[in-house]
Amino acid sequence: MNPSLPLKRTSDPAAPSAATLCVSSERHFRGRRKGQALMEFAMIVVILAIMVMGLVDYGRLFVVRQVMVNASREGANLAARGTTLSNAVAAMISTAPAMLFSNGYGTIIASTVTRSGSGVATVTGQVKYGATNFLSRIGSLNASGSSVTLPSNQLPQTNQTLYVTEVFYPFTPATPVANLMRFMSTNAAMPTSLYDVTFF
Repeated sequence: MNPSLPLKRTSDPAAPSAATLCVSSERHFRGRRKGQALMEFAMIVVILAIMVMGLVDYGRLFVVRQVMVNASREGANLAARGTTLSNAVAAMISTAPAMLFSNGYGTIIASTVTRSGSGVATVTGQVKYGATNFLSRIGSLNASGSSVTLPSNQLPQTNQTLYVTEVFYPFTPATPVANLMRFMSTNAAMPTSLYDVTFF
């Protein structure tokens, strides 16, 4: 044994090689990347879910609103052509989808407003179908003068009759996105009831 050579103690731990350090840091980096990807995926899924729910509710809102517009126009048009208010309402019910007016859910109010020779507008006829919790925004039967609300004082003209159909619908969102919107801002909240009116 050569005494000039240093002896290596077997109890000293071996220093990690550069390759070992690279593999260890790469595993650590891969683990962090997987965690980051999982977080990004979770955020994207939540955003996409909110967008899909919003599309569902706003799609329903648009469809119901369009059906209401068509129904009110048809009813007022029929009444103006000589159909009785009852028959005009019956036509609105038969042509609209069943979900709109079934079980008294939606409400139709058809009215006639006549302006006398003295210039006073009076609700001379009114037929209502559907839920009872909605009241006409034009005025109740036999209401006259300031109790009748019309878009213009020129409607109807003296000794003429105006035919009005109003459609009410209580809108209930199908997804929880409406609650989220109400929580974020009252201005962005979905309406709880829809209304459409047509004058002929």
